[in-house]
Amino acid sequence: MSDSERVKGLLDGSMDPTELEGDTELYALAERIYGHEALEEMGVAAPERPPEVHPPLSAEGDNLGVELPKIEGDPEDLDGENASGGPRRRWFVLLIGLIGVSLVGVNVAVGIGQFLPLCVDDLEPDPLSFTVTANEQDSTLYVTWTVANLNLSTSYSIQWSISQNGSSEVVDDGFHNWTSSLDSYAHTEHRSVTTAPWCFISSLYEESVKVSEANGCIGDSSTVSTLASVSPSQPMCEDHTRLLWEKASDYGSIESWTSSGTGDLIDGALLMLFGLMTLLGLFSKKE
Repeated sequence: MSDSERVKGLLDGSMDPTELEGDTELYALAERIYGHEALEEMGVAAPERPPEVHPPLSAEGDNLGVELPKIEGDPEDLDGENASGGPRRRWFVLLIGLIGVSLVGVNVAVGIGQFLPLCVDDLEPDPLSFTVTANEQDSTLYVTWTVANLNLSTSYSIQWSISQNGSSEVVDDGFHNWTSSLDSYAHTEHRSVTTAPWCFISSLYEESVKVSEANGCIGDSSTVSTLASVSPSQPMCEDHTRLLWEKASDYGSIESWTSSGTGDLIDGALLMLFGLMTLLGLFSKKE
């Protein structure tokens, strides 16, 4: 019997009620048409149904006393932002970019050495200074030797000679010895003179080694020569505040610093890198 004939028999009452007990779909249709009580009065038993498949336990149901966590937000966000780090990663990239741009920019403009005392001046001591002054008063020649930047507890000696008439007549000569207790020292000799020009010749010894000399005349062009070495001016940390990134590992040395106001190739590359990181953190979109 076809399905249409079975439905027709159900509607016109010609179907044997026992046939409903073996057909679940047909029984459900008869139950909706005649009602469950009418079928029971006719002695028609409901067919056996397969066990029901229950849906997954909900978060708000009675799950044997176990409370499932609630998930906030759209499920679509789980595969996009949250799964890949999303906003946190973008904020981290933005923060690194801003810090990098600021640090490199300040280093080029004014130098981070203005704010962080990383550089240490390690200059050599000032060179020994040996100067002589001479003047004539009332037929007396006064000669004063001044020595600066002495090494403490070191023996020094000045060998001197005073002459007149253009150094053709020696008035007097001698030595003056002392041991330094200060970093500077001055000594004066004076002798009677009559015929100009009056001249002096002097040499400075340190631990019996000649280190400088000074000669001159009064009434004639004076000359001064010296054997003491003169150190060139050394760069100072206060004038060199821009850190050279390629030498950053040796930041304590003055060689790792230079004057601010200009940058080099590395500064430009770092500014570009951190600038791109800043733009990426600002304008990156959700996946």
